[in-house]
Amino acid sequence: MIITLTTDFGLADPFVGIMKGVILGIAPNVQLVDVTHEIPSYDILEAAFLVDSAYPYFPPGTIHVVVVDPGVGSVRRPMVAAANGHIFVAPDNGVLSNVLHAESSPAPAAYWVTNDRLFLDAVSQTFHGRDIFAPVAAHLARGTPIESVGPRIVDFMRKAPSKPNVQDGKLIGQVLRIDKFGNIITNLRRQDLPAEFSIHVASLVITRLCSSFSEADPGEYFAIEGSTGYIELALNHGSAAAALKVRRGAEIEVETGLVNQ
Repeated sequence: MIITLTTDFGLADPFVGIMKGVILGIAPNVQLVDVTHEIPSYDILEAAFLVDSAYPYFPPGTIHVVVVDPGVGSVRRPMVAAANGHIFVAPDNGVLSNVLHAESSPAPAAYWVTNDRLFLDAVSQTFHGRDIFAPVAAHLARGTPIESVGPRIVDFMRKAPSKPNVQDGKLIGQVLRIDKFGNIITNLRRQDLPAEFSIHVASLVITRLCSSFSEADPGEYFAIEGSTGYIELALNHGSAAAALKVRRGAEIEVETGLVNQ
C-alpha cells in the first residue's frame, strides 16, 4: 500500500518526519512517497492544483494525505474522500477541490472524520497532520473501511475551478501558478487556442506555440502545452514570470489571428 504526503511544512522542521513515524508505527509495511512539502504556507489553491496534477500517476488504491491547513484547530472538518479509485485524507477547506470537481464520475464519496479511535490518544489544536490525518491514513492502509471514519457528507468545500471565458470576442484566461522555472501555467488548454492566435500577457504578445522547450531560441518567449495539459507561457533559458512580473491570478487574453508585437 502506498501513502503519499503533500504539505506546506517544508523540511527544516521535523513535522514531515513525525508524520511518517506515526504512519509507520501503525502500518509498518506501507510505502511512503513525498509529493512535495514546499507548498507556500497556507496556499490551498496551490496544493489543490499540485495534488490533482500528481495523483493520477499513482496506482489505484493509493492513499493521499494532504495537509495545508490554515484552519487547524478550528471548526473545519477533517475528511476522507474516495474519488477516481484513490483515497484522500485532508482538511475540508477546499484543498481537494480539483480532485472532487463536480464533473467527477462516479461522484466522489466524502466522509467527515469523527471516529477518534483512529486518532492518536492526545489530539493537539496545532498539529492535526500528526494527530489525525497521519493515523487515519495508516488505519485505512491496514484495511479499516472508509465508511467507519465517520458520517458521509455532501456539503464538503469545493472551490470552482478557474475556466477561461469569452469577453468582447476575446478569450480571457488566468494564471493558475508559477512553477520553479518561472513558467506561467494558465488555465488554457490546447483546444482553446485557434490555429493562429495572439496571447497577451503583461506587456507581451506571444504568437508561437512550441512542442518542446528546445524548439525555442534562447531568450525567446513562447507558449507550450505543459505536462499538466495546460498551456504554459515560457522564456527559454529564463523565468517568464520574473521578467514579465506576472503572478498567479493575472489575466491572459487570447485573440484569433496574429497581432504585431
